[in-house]
Amino acid sequence: MNPTPQYLALQKFIQEKIAPGILAHGGYVDIVDLQDNVVTIELSGACGSCSVQAFTSESLTNYILDEFPELEDVIVKDVSS
Repeated sequence: MNPTPQYLALQKFIQEKIAPGILAHGGYVDIVDLQDNVVTIELSGACGSCSVQAFTSESLTNYILDEFPELEDVIVKDVSS
C-alpha cells in the first residue's frame, strides 16, 4: 500500500498529539482505514474497558475533525485488550 499524503498527515497527528495521552492511560490508537474522507481508528489496550471510553471517542472525533476539516467522519472502534 502506498500511503496518501492525507494518511501520512493523519498518522503523524495521531502519533504526536493523540497517542501519548492514550498511552499514558494504558491504551493504544491506530488508523485502521481511510476511505472516501472517512477515517477509522482503533482504540485498544486499557481503552476497551475504560469507564470514560465514550467521552474519549467523542473527544478524539472532534479533535481530528477540527484538525482535518476535509474529513467527513471519524469512526472509533474499540478493541478490549
